[in-house]
Amino acid sequence: MKKNYITIIAALLIGITAKSQQQFVGFEDLTLATDTFWNGSDMSGQFTSNTVKFNNTYSGYWAGGFTYSNMTDITTTGYTNSYSCIKGEGVGSSANYAVFTNSDTTGVSIPAGTTFDGFWINNSTYAYLSMKNGDSFAKKFGDSLNSTGGSYPSLGNDFFKLTIMGENNDSVVFYLADFRGPDSTDYIIKDWTYVSLEGLNRSSRNLTFKFSSSDTGTYGVNTPKYFCMDSLGFSRFYAGTNEVEAITYSAYPNPTTDELTVTFGSEITKGIARIIDITGRELSSSSFNSNSVKFNFTEKAKGTYFIRLTIENKVYTQKVIKQ
Repeated sequence: MKKNYITIIAALLIGITAKSQQQFVGFEDLTLATDTFWNGSDMSGQFTSNTVKFNNTYSGYWAGGFTYSNMTDITTTGYTNSYSCIKGEGVGSSANYAVFTNSDTTGVSIPAGTTFDGFWINNSTYAYLSMKNGDSFAKKFGDSLNSTGGSYPSLGNDFFKLTIMGENNDSVVFYLADFRGPDSTDYIIKDWTYVSLEGLNRSSRNLTFKFSSSDTGTYGVNTPKYFCMDSLGFSRFYAGTNEVEAITYSAYPNPTTDELTVTFGSEITKGIARIIDITGRELSSSSFNSNSVKFNFTEKAKGTYFIRLTIENKVYTQKVIKQ
């Protein structure tokens, strides 16, 4: 069986231990009544979850930027249902998630000394149903008619694209819907999907978002400019770079169906092994004192997890897929 070998570079200041640790924003630290949302009507202009700042603008009736929500409405069409996710829940059946709608300001800001890893993304109910069925403002994707009943020139080429931008002229592109290929590959995202931000410059601390669509008109994009976010991952780095230490380990099989084994390439005296779910919740913790440690995923649901290894005050994180 093929093993994936990973080399972790840990930066150390003389006499001071450096460590890297992945953190998550699952929005569960934000309080909401059942089936409600916060959209910035208090005019605060932002909210914070797990040290990460999310910007918001509110004009008295219309919110821009980020809101947070636990709405479960997957059937009501139109802008009156602006703050629901088409999945009806957050990642891993969690309650809370965030909703972004078009804004020219910075959307997300992480603390100094951290870097973006990725997040889970989905369509809002408003955008999904608009693309699936069409409405008075936007066309049905894959349809030959536009919203006014006229012919649509880009039949077979419909798309709804999100460009995620850092502050260093770097970006990652994600398609919330894509009908540009063969009919068998046409899709509108309906399930939570992971988007990696490893393509961004590692020094990026702020994100902005830009929507593009095949359905445009006099005033720009007709498709409702919304997306939902959950379980934003970012990594913290401490200390400096005067001395470098490398630790090599293998994690296999990955993806796994039952058990994953981590074997270290050097002598390990002791450590702590944890399994973390995509919301950042610790599922298990155990100590080890050998060059090999096993993780049992047999009873866990299919999806994405993280193993977190704490060795001599340094923390290492590896993503694992349970099939």
